[in-house]
Amino acid sequence: MKTVYIPKGETVRYESLMTEHLVVHGCLQVSNGIKARTIAGQGTINAGSIDADVIRVDDVEAGSIVCKRLLAKRVQSPEVFASESAAVSCFLSAAYVETGRLTVTLSEIDEVKAEEVVNLTPKKRTLFGTLLASLLRSFWTALTVHGQKEPTVMTDACEAVPEGVTGSAREETQEPEAEQAAPREEESAVEPEAVDEELNRIVAIFKLAREQGYTLKLIPGTPEENAPVFDFENERILRPAA
Repeated sequence: MKTVYIPKGETVRYESLMTEHLVVHGCLQVSNGIKARTIAGQGTINAGSIDADVIRVDDVEAGSIVCKRLLAKRVQSPEVFASESAAVSCFLSAAYVETGRLTVTLSEIDEVKAEEVVNLTPKKRTLFGTLLASLLRSFWTALTVHGQKEPTVMTDACEAVPEGVTGSAREETQEPEAEQAAPREEESAVEPEAVDEELNRIVAIFKLAREQGYTLKLIPGTPEENAPVFDFENERILRPAA
């Protein structure tokens, strides 16, 4: 019994792959096709075609997928044939899907041929969760934004006057301090605008990929925290609590 194992954090490439069992916790890239009895793991598979009895993996992208049972978080393939069932917890993108029972949360499918289709709704985030996420984002932005000035504490000009200085001498002493305070107020009024470091990072990645000849595709997906529970052990997706 032959087993091919791809550990987490590693990327392995094959021209074609044929094995009894395939376990992928890292990234597997196969130019042609994969043929196996079982495919499992929490990694990513990118192949020309996949032919297996059972597929239980996080991310699958292939030219065609043929299996008995498919269970994944994200699937992108022009053709998906799952004779018994197909369940995708986050997002399914396909031109044609043929299966006995299709369970999906979010999908982009041109044509579906299935005996039963179950559409799951993502878990709704509570108002407290939304406010907490907004607060954490604001706090993170404050930590990552550069160029913010520390607040300046201005003391009373009279306190800075040495003892024994009175009358016109006190006025003369206060005038230069007032002149110095004016530019300081102008500087504090013109502060740099907040920089969205996350947006700049995404734009930089997009420009770099375009210069290298790649095209980025944005796939709408369900955030992991809002997706239905993904049960690998029992090969099923648990319905979110109402």
